[in-house]
Amino acid sequence: MMAPRTLFGRTALVIALVSFAFQLFTIAVITYFALVPLGRHATSDFAALLVDTAHAWQAEPVAERPWLQERIGRLHRIQVQEKPGETRAFTRWLPYFQLLEMSLSARSGERIELRTSRGDDGEHWYWADLPVSGAKVRIGFPASRVDVQPWFAMLLILSVGTVVTLITSAGLARWLIGPLSRLATATQRIGQGRRPEPLAETGPAELATLAREFNRMGEQVEELLANRTTLLAGISHDLRTPLARIQLALGMLSEKPDRDLIDRVLRDVEGMNELIARCLEVSRDFAEQDSVELDLCDLLAGVAAEFAHTGVDIRGRKGPDCRLRIRPLALKRILANLVDNAVRYGGGQPIDIEYRMEDGRVEVCVLDRGPGIPESEREAVFRPFHRLEPSRSSRTGGSGLGLAIVRQLANSNGWSVELLPRPGGGTAACVHVPLEA
Repeated sequence: MMAPRTLFGRTALVIALVSFAFQLFTIAVITYFALVPLGRHATSDFAALLVDTAHAWQAEPVAERPWLQERIGRLHRIQVQEKPGETRAFTRWLPYFQLLEMSLSARSGERIELRTSRGDDGEHWYWADLPVSGAKVRIGFPASRVDVQPWFAMLLILSVGTVVTLITSAGLARWLIGPLSRLATATQRIGQGRRPEPLAETGPAELATLAREFNRMGEQVEELLANRTTLLAGISHDLRTPLARIQLALGMLSEKPDRDLIDRVLRDVEGMNELIARCLEVSRDFAEQDSVELDLCDLLAGVAAEFAHTGVDIRGRKGPDCRLRIRPLALKRILANLVDNAVRYGGGQPIDIEYRMEDGRVEVCVLDRGPGIPESEREAVFRPFHRLEPSRSSRTGGSGLGLAIVRQLANSNGWSVELLPRPGGGTAACVHVPLEA
């Protein structure tokens, strides 16, 4: 038998087969430990009644036998056939007859075999020729006296149980597999580049957690796709502008060389190179896989050293010893971008780097004394190519990728980043890293 291809079919089949097997086991146990012992006791008592009746019949005077016949027929529903008639063998479907034959044989000392005949009223009778005082007494009973149908009862129980099992297993499998089916459909939509409808975060705890994490993943995928589109559009725009200026400058230089035009071309090329380098940073930093254990103070010192040659005044104070197991390039890139933003917008004031540990995490903050960021813009600045400075010039507004890279790197590592107003003026850019990370 070929197994169903779907998870629903396989789950329903397994539940149904297990339930069916358990029903068979239950019936076998009931038959062996209940029905068979009861049948032995019942047939033993009935065999004793038949043998005693045969002996009483044989001992009764002929004149009194009609009275005995009426009495045993009324009380026990058995009869003695004074003139044995024609009987025939029959198939013993019920174990009851085999047990009765064994009991009669044991009590009479001879092998007794039951035979059957049909009465005038159409009812079947079963007869046994019992030896009594050298003679044979044929005594019998109607089929209605042992009108028990255990096999029919078992078949009925098995049939109804099977139907109930199939319905229950199908319902249970659909209840369990339904959320997974919806998840599979939603996954296909994501694979096609479409945002699926949020899954219901209900049901068993495991399925609810799965739905919640999938919904979060869908939001992240949608955000990544939007960032990719914005990134490509921004790169195209930011490269087209300097390329147009370079093309114009080259045309003018072909007619009359000018040192200022050459300097502008070099600056445009430098800006293009910086933009391309920022885009390459995204792929390189996201490709980092291995986590290493390091000292946070050493990493912060390394970030400060990168800016030392530019004359930027970066101040810091050593906090408590803090060792983390993280992806170092990711955290270093985040802090470098935050320091770069602080230098760009800090108005030439010293930059402070501080950290503290609380609630099972370390908080690293880069603080400047710039004009600050309006509250309405604190989330928008994390979007690619969003600038507070409306100018498209990299000298005044930057590339617009620094904070976008910071947010995406933080999210991919399970960290968080927020921009807060600094007491006394300026901005505090803080990244939160769990200590167990």
